Amino acid sequence: MDSTNAIIYLDIDNDAPRIKFWYPYNLPEKYQRDIVEECVSIISGDQTFIPEVLLIFPISHLNIKVLIKYFKREDPTNDEGISKSAIIFLFAEENDQIYYRYMSYIDSYFSKTINTMLTLEKNGTVDELIYEEIVKLHMILCDVTAYLTSKSQYVAKKEEPPPKIFEDNQVGKRKFKVVVLGDPKVGKTSTILRFTDSVFLRAYIPTMGLNITQKIFNIDSIIVELVLWDIGGQTKFELIRKKFYEGVSILLVIFDLTNPMSFANVSKWHQDIKNYMKDNKALKGYLIGNKNDLAKKRIVSEIDAKRLSYALDLEYLEISALTGYNVEMAFHKIARKLLYFNN
Repeated sequence: MDSTNAIIYLDIDNDAPRIKFWYPYNLPEKYQRDIVEECVSIISGDQTFIPEVLLIFPISHLNIKVLIKYFKREDPTNDEGISKSAIIFLFAEENDQIYYRYMSYIDSYFSKTINTMLTLEKNGTVDELIYEEIVKLHMILCDVTAYLTSKSQYVAKKEEPPPKIFEDNQVGKRKFKVVVLGDPKVGKTSTILRFTDSVFLRAYIPTMGLNITQKIFNIDSIIVELVLWDIGGQTKFELIRKKFYEGVSILLVIFDLTNPMSFANVSKWHQDIKNYMKDNKALKGYLIGNKNDLAKKRIVSEIDAKRLSYALDLEYLEISALTGYNVEMAFHKIARKLLYFNN
């Protein structure tokens, strides 16, 4: 069954999270159970924290991704008087480019629906009318996705033969977690999309806490899957970041060659992950200078970047997410390094 484009209304209680409503109604029970588990785990580390923005998160074993909008609602049955809830929209992985690009646009539909739901609940409206708002949101999201896909102006992805697909536990496939850090606006998301989908985002779209993208390709007859964790640079995501560092295979710190402040903050990002990875003393990584196509605006010199990379025990690379310069080569080099150190 195709279970993409389903929507779920989740009540997150500390003892027993439960789905209050889902649509379409034939969403398999396994999907419901696994999605609840994943979505609750994201905010399980802090009982008071609720992300204020729309998040994208993969449910890898179901081959889907979800948009998650968390919110608080009045609940007189709760000791604190409020409960955490979430609206979750399931979608096919190939549509994640659309959501990355139009995140704030999509977020506005979630926010409007949630505000309407909260008003109806406060006025004592029956649940059925509240659930109708969720069905309306589902219809809007499906229509908007279709429209934005038809109007998308992404650069066409080069045709290449797909690699032979292996299950995660089969010999011949290697899977690695790559954490990508750096200040806002340095081009982290654009770099990842340039590598995974041969596209470039001309408008700045801030990462809303976390975006996760997979890329499967061949290296010397070995199937390599890089799972790229693009972690939000804003300080308000600090509570989430420490959870997402777990299990990292390699670190990428990206800065903007035209922005000296982003370069100055590289050490901060490197220390940030080290603080949470004290048991992983052999953590490998790369320092990546982006926007080397802007030669006339460049401020950070290559020699200064190499000195910093040496001090932090990182390898140094320069790329351009706009032109694609060195992007493919950089990730293939990263994959080879991972294979070498994980034989």
